[in-house]
Amino acid sequence: MESTEYLEELLRQFNVGRGAPISEVLEKYLEKTLQIKFQRIIFAQEMLKEEFVRLHESFLKILKIYQAADRKLDMSVFSKDQLGKFFFNQGVYALCKDNYLQAGEKFQESYKINKRNMYLLIYMGIILTVRRNYYAAGKYFAEATQRDPNYDEGWFYMAENYFKAGNFPKAMEYYEITKKLNPAFNNINLRIKETREAMAARHRGKRKDSLLKRIVRYIRDAFER
Repeated sequence: MESTEYLEELLRQFNVGRGAPISEVLEKYLEKTLQIKFQRIIFAQEMLKEEFVRLHESFLKILKIYQAADRKLDMSVFSKDQLGKFFFNQGVYALCKDNYLQAGEKFQESYKINKRNMYLLIYMGIILTVRRNYYAAGKYFAEATQRDPNYDEGWFYMAENYFKAGNFPKAMEYYEITKKLNPAFNNINLRIKETREAMAARHRGKRKDSLLKRIVRYIRDAFER
């Protein structure tokens, strides 16, 4: 059994005291983890990721302690809305831990409850990009950017998807949109530079192929004459 002091320390993270019902802890946990600062794609932002992971793990430990104490605890303490948010958080947590399979499963559970969570759409797209299912990923990113055309991260991950799929002109288009929406977006100038270089390298490769084809054609024609 965990010590009382340890439980109180965990509860303090959510500004609740000893003896608080799990429903109150749940409410405070969701309030903390759904703050504006977490309404970004946090798995690539170390400080936010670490804070989110700490809060989520603390809540899971509290749940475990309450269960061990034989307190009445089952999924009925979650409303449908809270359950959708909890599944979403579980997906984000799994993604922060590089567990893409579990992340996908949790996001799908959340999606069944709330299909209008724009951040969920982007996270699901990211997982599909990692799996190299670029077409399916693009559909999620497109839906997110349609819902909020001013959300820079939606356009950025759309660009990332096209870049990894090898469609550099489209990637450039969406990186430029990202920069227009947020000139200070992290590494956006570097990504634009890398895309231009990839386009130039592909162009040089095509020119070399064309030269090789001309040489082969010249030799073939010489033998046929």
